[in-house]
Amino acid sequence: MAGLALGTNLTLAELIRRETPDGKLADLVDVISQTNKVWLDATWIECNNGDYNEDKQTVSEPGGSERAYDQGVTPEAGVSQTVQEPTCMLDGLSQVDVAKLRHAAGGELANRLLEDQFFLRGMGKTACSRLFSGNRSTNPLQIYGINNRTDYNDLDSSYVYDNAGGAASATANKTSVYMFQWGMKKVNLIYPRNDPNTGSQYGIKMEDYGKTIITDPNASTKKYPAYQTWFECHFGIFIHDPRCIKRDVNISTTLLDNVDDFSFSEDPLIDMVVDLEYDGDGAVMYCNRTVFKQAWKRAETKGNVWQQSKDPFGNPIVEFHGIPMRRVDQITDTQATVTS
Repeated sequence: MAGLALGTNLTLAELIRRETPDGKLADLVDVISQTNKVWLDATWIECNNGDYNEDKQTVSEPGGSERAYDQGVTPEAGVSQTVQEPTCMLDGLSQVDVAKLRHAAGGELANRLLEDQFFLRGMGKTACSRLFSGNRSTNPLQIYGINNRTDYNDLDSSYVYDNAGGAASATANKTSVYMFQWGMKKVNLIYPRNDPNTGSQYGIKMEDYGKTIITDPNASTKKYPAYQTWFECHFGIFIHDPRCIKRDVNISTTLLDNVDDFSFSEDPLIDMVVDLEYDGDGAVMYCNRTVFKQAWKRAETKGNVWQQSKDPFGNPIVEFHGIPMRRVDQITDTQATVTS
């Protein structure tokens, strides 16, 4: 089973090899990778329709039919549908009093870098959360996260696997394991056409505006010098092939009784792995801290199906039948029960 191959797609892990001599890209990648494991694996494409991406999805394919001499066949045609996905703009502005940074231990530059890293970490967490929980129906400035798409939020979907075997309680104490297959015509993150991220493709752009005079927010007639940094994370998700995302749902995190609240089981993961498309190319699993702990313990005792390793940044990884599993803390422990 083929997992995510480094060097195959342009990911953060690949970009680290292309860092500039001053190491700035490496520093940025390291900060983002600490808080957004999805960014390590995701492949990016530029939108082909401004701030939207559009593509065709196959709905059905002609199957043909057997015939004998002098017999005809019924005409057929492939059926496709147009899929359009938006991006969202997640931006931030850092404004810090020059004197405050100058007087802090370490000096202006070191403290400014520290403040910028707070923004990178926080925005990275927000963006990652939106990939799973974003809801454009309730907030049109967001994207549709996986949890709010019918394909991945209904037990009748062939892309949803039930950890509870149909017996889940109604308590919102659930979490999920997700399997993505990143790559061309599978699943990609998208960014707006001509966006400044073009070429770098690590998701978050940080632009230094230097020192400027700003207005005191508490006194409109007063001003003071401040450092300003602008942050942009303009992104969306495009699912070219809906089979390339799978979700194992109804994993209970509390009240475990094996009656209607069940802990994480490998059985649905086996089904997910067997059902992978494209020989599993580009496959990665994502889970939260609760499940990752259990998976790590399994790796200690079940080496025939679980393995332990590290990614290029030294972060621990467990693998299930060769598919890496990454911990993503933005996947919550309070998901609603998924039903039919």
